[in-house]
Parts: sequence; C-alpha cells; structure tokens
Amino acid sequence: MKHARLYIAAAILLIADRAGKLAWRNADFSVIPGILAFHSTKNTGMAFGLLADKPWLLAALGLVFCVGAALYLRRRSLNRLCQYGAGLLLGGALGNLADRLFLGYVIDFIDPVFLHWFVCNIADIGITCGAALLMIHLLFGKEETRK
Repeated sequence: MKHARLYIAAAILLIADRAGKLAWRNADFSVIPGILAFHSTKNTGMAFGLLADKPWLLAALGLVFCVGAALYLRRRSLNRLCQYGAGLLLGGALGNLADRLFLGYVIDFIDPVFLHWFVCNIADIGITCGAALLMIHLLFGKEETRK
C-alpha cells in the first residue's frame, strides 16, 4: 500500500481520540495538581472559540478538508515523515468531525492547568503534532528532484 503509514497513523489517532472522549466525557479531576487536569467541556467552536455555535459550518469545513486532503495525498509520493504528519492531521480532523456531526460540538477534556487558556483533546494534539511534522519537513527536509 502506497501510504500505509499515513492510514495507520490516522486510524490509531482516530481510535485513541474516540476512546479518550468516551472514557473522559464527564471527567472532572486533577491528574497532576497545578499542571494537568481532566475537565470535560463542550466546544461549539474551533481553536480559541472561533466560529462558536456554528457546528454545521465547522463540520462542512472539516468534511471538505478531509476529502480534499485524501484526494490530494493519494496522488503524491510522500516520505515517512510526511506520511506520519499527514496521518496525524487527518486522524485528528476526522475525530473532531465525528463529534461535530454526531453531537453538534467537540468534547475537550485535557486541561493543562498551568497554561490557563485552553482545554483540548487527543485529536487536537494529533493535529498539532501532524502540522509540526509537516513544517519540519518543509523547513529541513531534502528537496526531491524529478527526473
């Protein structure tokens, strides 16, 4: 399979995200006092509350992103780093999209208490890490030459 790592990374992240949201959807406890807590919240927007209370718009944008990314990536030759990065990004987008479609909001539960400004979920962490891997490739990856 051409992009096996991409699909495996996306599937693992999607499963971990769904399991985390199911296990901690009603969480309200401190894991490490003053550093990390699990506090379940319903996020009707996207990052930093943008487009709050517009779940169908966000779901439509997420769906367009996922379909567009899948169509674009299947035609590309991707190195290992890009496959993992794109897989994490796609898996995270699918995890949050599933929440928006079935619930109308995204369940966030990971609260880095020491930062005091956001609560996230496993999908958000995957999206962030996937984007970071793709940026690392763009900045430091070897340019592939076409013959």
